[in-house]
Amino acid sequence: MTKTGSRKIIFGKVAIIGVGLLGASFALAVKKRGLAKVIVGFFRKRKSALAAKRLGMVDVVYFDCLKAAKTADLVVLATPAESIKEIALKVIKVMKPGAVLIDVGSTKKEIVETIEIAASRKRINFIGVHPLAGSEKSGLIFAKADLFVKAICFITPGKKTDKKTLVKLQDFWKRLGAKVCVINPAIHDHIVSLVSHLPHMVSFALIKSISPDYLRFSGSGLKDCTRLASSNPEIWRDICSTNRKEILASIKRFKIQLKTLEGLLKRKDWDALEKFFLKAKLIRDNL
Repeated sequence: MTKTGSRKIIFGKVAIIGVGLLGASFALAVKKRGLAKVIVGFFRKRKSALAAKRLGMVDVVYFDCLKAAKTADLVVLATPAESIKEIALKVIKVMKPGAVLIDVGSTKKEIVETIEIAASRKRINFIGVHPLAGSEKSGLIFAKADLFVKAICFITPGKKTDKKTLVKLQDFWKRLGAKVCVINPAIHDHIVSLVSHLPHMVSFALIKSISPDYLRFSGSGLKDCTRLASSNPEIWRDICSTNRKEILASIKRFKIQLKTLEGLLKRKDWDALEKFFLKAKLIRDNL
C-alpha cells in the first residue's frame, strides 16, 4: 500500500487550469509530497497569479491556458463544471502526445463522454476525477495542502481509458492521502446527487424559507444546516446544469421523506414520529 506523503516524482510538469480552492490545494498537496518537478498555473486575474506565486503554490504563472498546457505531463482542469468541456477541447489540441489530462469537476458522465473521444484522437490520456473535498468557501486563500487527506476521490474511467494511466492516477491520488474509488461515471453522478448535490439544494432552499427578519434569532442549528448555502453560486449553477436529471430525482426522493414527516404530524402519530426521528438519528450517528 502506498504511504500517504511518500515522496516520488510522478509527473515532471503539472499545469493547473483554474487555481481556486481545489486547484490551489492540489498544487500545495503535490508540492508538499514532491510528486512533480514543476507546477504552473493558468490565471485570469493578475492579482490571483501574484498571490499564488507569493504563497508558493505555483512556480510559473500563465495568462494563456494553451501556453500553460503545451508542454505539461499532467494538465488539471479545476474550473467550474460547465467550462471544463470547452477548455478541455482547446488544450487537447496543444498538449503533447502521451500527456495526461484530468478534471476535478463534481459531475462526470457528460464531461467524460465529451472529452475522452477528442482526447483519444490526439493520443492524450484523459480520465475524469472528483475528489470529495472542499468547502463552502472559494478562492485560493482557503487552500490547504492536506485538503485531500482521508477524502474520497472518485476516478471515473471511460470506454477509452488507458489502463496504465488509470493505475498511475490511482497511485498519485493515494500519495495525496485520498481514499481512491474507481467507478463508472454515470453511477458516480447518481451517488453524488444524493450525498453532495442534494444537501446543497436543501441548504439553499432552507435558508430561503425563513423570513430575513427572523434570522437574527437563529442559533447553531440553523447555521449548521445552512452552511452549504454559502457555496459559490456559479459553481452550483454549473453542477445543476451538468447533473440535472440526477439532482431532480434526488429532490423527488427527499420530498417523499418530507411528505411522510408531514403526514405523521397531521395525524398526530407521535410514536411513529419518534421512530422516524430515531431511525434518522441512527443513520446519522453511523456516518
